[in-house]
Amino acid sequence: MLSDAFAGLQKLMLPDRWQAEALAGLRDGRDVIVDAPTGAGKTYVFERWVEQTAFTRRALFTVPTRALANDKFAEWRARGWEAGIMTGDLCVNPEAPVVVATLEAVQGIVVGRPGPRERRPFGLLAIDEYQWIADPHRGNHYEGVVLFAPRGLQLLLLSGAVANPDEVAAWLGRLGRRTAVIRHRERPVQLEEVEVDELIHGLPRCIEGFWSRRVAGALRENLGPVLLFAPHRADAERLARQFARELPLADPLTLTPEQERLCGPGLARLLRARVACHHSGLSYAQRAGVIEPLAKAGQLRAVVATLGLSAGINFSLRSVMITAGSYRHDNLEREIAPHDLLQMIGRAGRRGLDDTGYVLVSGSTPRLRRAEPLRLRRAAPLPWALFLRQLRGGRDAGELAGTEAARLFTAVPVPTGAEHTPPGLAATLPCGERTDTGRARVVRRERNPLPACAACAWRADCLALSPEPTLLWQWQRTGLLDRGLRLTVRGEVASFFLGPEGLALAAALENHRYPLDDLLFDAADLFAADRFTGTNPRWLGRLADACRQAYRRLTIDGWLRDGVPPQYGSGAGDAVRALVAEGARAREVLEEVETAGRGDIDRLLTEWRSLLRQAAAAEPLVGDGATMTARDQFIAERWDTFRALARHWLRESRLDALPDLPPLTADQRRPVNHGLLRAPRIAPPGRFTPARA
Repeated sequence: MLSDAFAGLQKLMLPDRWQAEALAGLRDGRDVIVDAPTGAGKTYVFERWVEQTAFTRRALFTVPTRALANDKFAEWRARGWEAGIMTGDLCVNPEAPVVVATLEAVQGIVVGRPGPRERRPFGLLAIDEYQWIADPHRGNHYEGVVLFAPRGLQLLLLSGAVANPDEVAAWLGRLGRRTAVIRHRERPVQLEEVEVDELIHGLPRCIEGFWSRRVAGALRENLGPVLLFAPHRADAERLARQFARELPLADPLTLTPEQERLCGPGLARLLRARVACHHSGLSYAQRAGVIEPLAKAGQLRAVVATLGLSAGINFSLRSVMITAGSYRHDNLEREIAPHDLLQMIGRAGRRGLDDTGYVLVSGSTPRLRRAEPLRLRRAAPLPWALFLRQLRGGRDAGELAGTEAARLFTAVPVPTGAEHTPPGLAATLPCGERTDTGRARVVRRERNPLPACAACAWRADCLALSPEPTLLWQWQRTGLLDRGLRLTVRGEVASFFLGPEGLALAAALENHRYPLDDLLFDAADLFAADRFTGTNPRWLGRLADACRQAYRRLTIDGWLRDGVPPQYGSGAGDAVRALVAEGARAREVLEEVETAGRGDIDRLLTEWRSLLRQAAAAEPLVGDGATMTARDQFIAERWDTFRALARHWLRESRLDALPDLPPLTADQRRPVNHGLLRAPRIAPPGRFTPARA
């Protein structure tokens, strides 16, 4: 069958030399950083290590998206492996010898103690696409895992989009790790740039759309199938509909009743025309159960994906076309980063099927030469939660911040606020400030100045300090530390969560008028952005009000925006309550919120269940070791109740298996020639040699 042949052709049976070197480094007990292009076989290093160790050492493979984790889990299970999966909403066989996961879902297991269900700790942690360290929203999670991973846990870092792996290796060396860097520059399928504007002459007049004509020209020259990238999901859907309407089709695709049911009438109509859109608004079953298998089997002529989903695509097509060089985000026009372009064009050319992959360019669209690997730098937000957890035993915050900040992935030290204010000095200051930022701001205070500052012997030193925010000052300002830099009950709650959701929950727990049953569902607003707001303002809701009351209008990169977590969006909590507690169907919720798709609901439920898992796995609050105040005791009791509610609703809405996906039919596995247009071919001489159909 064709899809089986495709899979066999693209599968690596014997290690290449660079793969063998990577395996040798792992056998020698070193960490290994692999720098190789997309599709070269980086994952094979992990899989071969697992087989060579005969599953005697547990291995964890982390990926940036849930869809990629689901795909890898299904692949390994089909191979006969005893595999597990852990994502935000799915936890299947977590004690298996091989587990695939999203990194955030296993952060606590990697850096903490093994859970009660685990037979033994992991021996190898693979981090696929480790360039996510630079991501402004998730980079601190990736950096934190590497920072706090046990020394006995080997690391395998995989990427084809990092320009400075040697600097990453040097960082691991500073952490006391022996590291080998393995490079492989050659792509398995070479790339060639084609001016697609030169392929549109002589096409039928019925093909009117700008991009339709260019896709038609590529198909006529046997450069199909084509993967196009569009700025947003609305653009992807519009282009897919245009292609289905305008591109002549001699052999419509026949879908099974189950595929029709999963896709719905709109998507099914596209697929019958051998066209698809691919974005996060589609459900996992639609993407992984229908679109991606058909694309891998060569049944689709054109797939239009969004720029944001480029990291989650696990298939390649013969040609790639990027329809725009920029996109709008937060009302700003942003140019596509060169390393993102590198990932997109990396999907051109199928190993074992194509001699060449083609990058189709038109006018001002991004060129092949613009695609470059990223010079990796850490993101601005720090891994707060992992730092704060170290303080639960009473460790000094100033000492901790200074020690851990020196271990971060940066050549420029990150100021913590304790560099010029050691504890002994703070005890002699009349202001009592224990951070550099606090001293600098108090001495500059124009309203209500501190009288003692005028005569203080340290005044000149305080004026020389920068008033810019530092880590310890931010923790004090948000109430995670008290004036003595001791962890507060609010700080304890925040330490149990990966991101700013802990800040929001802590603020709500302190409000005795906030019912915990409501808070449990309102917490879904923390991940929704503007997807479920409809026509309402994004920052509405009781949880946003509780955050603003606790944190005023404070803005901290990655943690708060005007006192509220940056990804907050009203309306999501109502959607989750309707789906989980009231038994509503996804279709009914989507009718109320026209700006969301089925995939948005899946993602929302995933994030919500992930938060419940973090709360359910958290410990009771203990305070700073001294007797807790009445207010602290009140918060601790509400925290225990919230954890119990989280465990209850996890049982009610648990997901123990991936959804069943329909298989392809025999007809859907047969070869398809996409050069279907009858017009004569007009290929510019000497530009390129068309690939075999």
